[in-house]
Amino acid sequence: MRKISVECPTANLDEYRRLAELACELGATHLSASQVELSMWQWNVNRHDPYPNWSLHRPTIFKYIVPEELKGYLPEDYAKRNLETLVKRVEILKEFGLKATFNGMEPAYLPEKVYRDHPTWRGPRCDQARRARTEYYAPCIDNPEVRSMYVRTIGELCKVAPFEHFQLMTNDSGGGLCWNDRLYPGANGPRSCRHIDIGDRVVNFLSMFQEGAALAGLEAEVNTRNILPHDVPAVLPKLKKGQSINNRTLTSVTSVEIVGFHNYYLDNSNPIARLARMSKIADHIQNIQGKDESNIQLAIRDLDEIDTIRFMKKYYRSMEKGFIGKYSALLDMASGFVGKENSETLVEAWELIEKVHDRFEPLDTGGHIFLLGTIHQRWLTRPLVAFPAELTPEEKNYYREFQFQAQTEEDADNMLDLQANRWLSGVGGFNLYRMIYSEAMPQLDAAIRKMSSLIGCAVDKEAEKYLTAQTAKLKAWKCIMTNARNVISFQFYLDGADYDNPPKDTTSVIGDQGDIRFYKMNEILRDEIDNTIELIDILKKADQPIIHQAESKEFENVMLLGPDLTEQLEKKISIMENHRRDLLRLFSSYNR
Repeated sequence: MRKISVECPTANLDEYRRLAELACELGATHLSASQVELSMWQWNVNRHDPYPNWSLHRPTIFKYIVPEELKGYLPEDYAKRNLETLVKRVEILKEFGLKATFNGMEPAYLPEKVYRDHPTWRGPRCDQARRARTEYYAPCIDNPEVRSMYVRTIGELCKVAPFEHFQLMTNDSGGGLCWNDRLYPGANGPRSCRHIDIGDRVVNFLSMFQEGAALAGLEAEVNTRNILPHDVPAVLPKLKKGQSINNRTLTSVTSVEIVGFHNYYLDNSNPIARLARMSKIADHIQNIQGKDESNIQLAIRDLDEIDTIRFMKKYYRSMEKGFIGKYSALLDMASGFVGKENSETLVEAWELIEKVHDRFEPLDTGGHIFLLGTIHQRWLTRPLVAFPAELTPEEKNYYREFQFQAQTEEDADNMLDLQANRWLSGVGGFNLYRMIYSEAMPQLDAAIRKMSSLIGCAVDKEAEKYLTAQTAKLKAWKCIMTNARNVISFQFYLDGADYDNPPKDTTSVIGDQGDIRFYKMNEILRDEIDNTIELIDILKKADQPIIHQAESKEFENVMLLGPDLTEQLEKKISIMENHRRDLLRLFSSYNR
């Protein structure tokens, strides 16, 4: 049966009910039910190690039910909260006639003490060595005891939530299969299972979920992704009924077409919350037309994403192909916000947003710089100073705690060290970003002008709220891009500074400021302070989220900025002002 599934993160059961109503209206057959509370306990074991942050938001079987064998190793109260929420979600699904999908990661790493007490359970090392401060191991699912534990627990879970479709990620983010080349440290695992063929191992893995579901009287379909292309031919012939890898079976390719952005990691407008991406959404919807055999995932970033939701409701089942089809639909959509006479201006703004987005698309090395830099390295909230190692704990800890940095403190102080990769360092990175930035700014400024000009043309209060918010989000997006330019530029000049010798005055013209680098870096400092002031003003005036932030300080993490973002930005400005003249220890100036 063709699956039409809806995905959207929800904060509570009221939102989940609204999501179920929307799924029915969209003609969906399935709704994702596996969202979990952030598992902060995984990171709290060692807050000095950032690697668990890749796992905090990922659903796993033992985050719902802690089997008897793992009691004392995993928090039962946390699992109980997730299971209780899941039970209530299932009630809502039954009410609306929807089926539940499980989207998660397995086999996921377990605490080290599990393997000390049960050494034969230790499976592959699954961390990324330069991004973790310790080793993390997934359990070996070829071990009979581990496999039995999984099957039994999956059965218990499926009795509570009738999952008939499992979509699993493996070999990434703190999980993986033994002896798989996709593991970050390379193929590894216990000697006891090294002889097992890759096809048999993957089938054994997928069968665990089907056998568990069968204990609850269900016939489940299971797909796993992240299987390397060179392993696919060895696995396909051995797949059983209802099993697929990378959406493929031996006899067919079950295409899964996505409309929207189901993965924040792939949305390069992040950390802006729900920036309008209507031109891309229209492309997605055109792409699924005529693909009646394909499964469809309708991915919504938030239930307040009214532009995408409106467009999906009206067009995802039927939309004309080609240039005329796309822009006719967009013009029709825009008229619902600003009237037919102003619709072209709104479509032009949407199109400009996509052009700006595409200009920054190349700045991705396993993650876009607005994720790896702006958020993971806290570019947005950390101060630009000449001697970051000399900052006091009070000046530093508020951002350092949330940096993704598993190497030395010297590496952490280098703002261009993005998960142990400095590909933006040097004159090449400096010039690349500045070129992209300079080309994108005229288009972004034009989008801001067009969106802002339409606020007075809104057809109703909801449209006015949308246009006002999108204008603020575009301005904040510009601040984020400017912040990245300033960080890259500042670090570029720091990298060329002589930290071993005192600065010398080599200027000969009375009108010179001193060392040109001192002048340039002061320009950057001033611009970043002004940029931060502008962002603070945008955030304080907004009546809805402009930037993704944690719901409480408890849940701030490497992947998510804190709820006190404006206070952190104000603190950043104060620290930069206090340390502005530290540059004189590196560069000469007449004004000493």
